[in-house]
Amino acid sequence: MDAIRQVYEKMPEMITIPAEMRDRRVEVILLPLDEEPDLAELAAKVGMKLEDVKDLHALRFLGSLPDFPSREPQGEFETREEFPWE
Repeated sequence: MDAIRQVYEKMPEMITIPAEMRDRRVEVILLPLDEEPDLAELAAKVGMKLEDVKDLHALRFLGSLPDFPSREPQGEFETREEFPWE
């Protein structure tokens, strides 16, 4: 995989694309590195106070995974007998 990671201290108006990446299917991600998330606001989203959060670093990942779909009830399973180990 050919990947180029470039960090700009001051974002230019135009970005130069390397010749080997032109006319290809690529993904461009612009992520501001100078913005820190408001941890108190993130904690409030899950109904917690910032003082109650044990791992503040993990709080930064809040919302990065989609919610898993709810499952239908799985029904009642039969009770199985144990193996008669001697």
